[in-house]
Amino acid sequence: MSAPGKIHLLLHAHLPFVREPEYDRFLEENWFFEAMAETYLPLIQMLRRLQEKGVPGTLNLSVSSALLAMLTDSLLLEKFTRHLHMQMELIEKERERARGNDDVTTVVDFYYRRQVALIDTWERDCGCEIVPALKQLEECGKLNLLTCVGTHPFLPAYQSDVQAIRLQLGVTVRAFEEAFGRRPSGLWLPECGYFEGLDRLLAEFGFKYFFLETHGVLLAKPAPKYGVFAPIKTPAGLYCMGREQASSMEVWSRKTGYPGHPEYREFFKDIANERDRSYLGDYFMAGDTPIETGLKYYRITGSEDKQIYRPWNAMRLVEDHARLFVANREATVTELLPNMEGNKVSILCPYDAELFGHWWFEGPLFIEKMFERAAASNTVEMASLETTMYSSCDEAVHSPIFSSWGEGGFGEVWMNDEVSHAYPLFFRMRGMMEEFRRALVAREKKGKTAQTRLYRRYYAQMARELLLFQASDWAFMIHNKSAADYARFRENTHYRNVCALYAAAMTGLAMGRKKPDTSLLNKLENQDNIFPWIGELL
Repeated sequence: MSAPGKIHLLLHAHLPFVREPEYDRFLEENWFFEAMAETYLPLIQMLRRLQEKGVPGTLNLSVSSALLAMLTDSLLLEKFTRHLHMQMELIEKERERARGNDDVTTVVDFYYRRQVALIDTWERDCGCEIVPALKQLEECGKLNLLTCVGTHPFLPAYQSDVQAIRLQLGVTVRAFEEAFGRRPSGLWLPECGYFEGLDRLLAEFGFKYFFLETHGVLLAKPAPKYGVFAPIKTPAGLYCMGREQASSMEVWSRKTGYPGHPEYREFFKDIANERDRSYLGDYFMAGDTPIETGLKYYRITGSEDKQIYRPWNAMRLVEDHARLFVANREATVTELLPNMEGNKVSILCPYDAELFGHWWFEGPLFIEKMFERAAASNTVEMASLETTMYSSCDEAVHSPIFSSWGEGGFGEVWMNDEVSHAYPLFFRMRGMMEEFRRALVAREKKGKTAQTRLYRRYYAQMARELLLFQASDWAFMIHNKSAADYARFRENTHYRNVCALYAAAMTGLAMGRKKPDTSLLNKLENQDNIFPWIGELL
């Protein structure tokens, strides 16, 4: 008999698309390598341990289309394999360096054993591919795979251009089908950004359910009978759930969240900033800037005088926090059940996947211990969203409000004076693409079909650059002053690329049968190669 309470742990895996084939080592590609080594592979290891032990429960994982493109890119995967071995070389140097210091040796030996297991998982178990491993975990019931929109645009900012949103949704469905062999049912909206009527567009592409920030559901019209503790049905017939705040604060809160405990590993003390260049070697340097190595020897401590990290103390503490998390959810379910009129209590716990392992090093083990604790509960279970999201306890139809899970709860992060320059550029690019499309269609109607395939390649690449320009990551970085220069560089680069492609293509059309210069097109098709099939959707 299933438990009366459902804990829906939902992780959102996303990174901006970064791929630089002209460089052997590129600073921002390290974001992908860090997420692979610290979050994605450890999650696979954790879920396989749960599977082997027979621990029940399902983790819900949303994988963005942009991330899927990187997870299936042979060049990036080859670079990641090298990255793991370069880390191992550095760890071996650190083992030699730490001789005579027992406390540091304990930490370095911990990293050494961890790295051996990571390489073994990646090369032997996964065959240097991660998507098949995710598919296998879904097939055995440990994962429920969902997706996220295209290149992660903040959709409320584009609601005046429905066709642009449709293109993003089209690539979303196709990318998921290409990776996992089926159409996606559940959708994570980028930044949980919603505007009235978006559910109709989602329905066009076959999506069944999505998620919102708490107030997006609580302030729906009419107000939902059971708040965020049961799905609601939207006017377009989709189902929606809102984030439960108490469980969120236990993990997210900077002041009281578990990851900030003094015993856990300190994120901001990487040895890249403590070793000289000659010791680190060129691989862990980008010009004069050190690249994070993943080796961090200190615990948070609670003061600036950082103490050496104690892995086993942290592992013991994470069990206590996992037990507390589940116990608090049990208390919530017990309190709510008398008012649920016989319905089960659903608790949506959504987080960025990279929090677990990358930002909070002990995070994957926390999830493992949470599953184990819930397995012994008669009150809650770790459940797939597929078991909950196709029905509503409330017969009413509800219209969610404009909302996001960003700072302020609406659109301030992605629509403000710091980033307002981007939207006129977007609409200018859309205008250029539409003008080129009309010119190409008119040319073909006149029977001028020479070079048609070439010009459609131009159009497809312009679409790729436009989609990459729309990533919400750039505005987030600029607003938070984190890698802001790189974000501006990416926006400007994609804009210039569209302008240059448009100019070359229009010049080619004007020249008639003469073939235009394709050097830029060839370069961009190799570099920004996301969604290789996008021409079929245009």
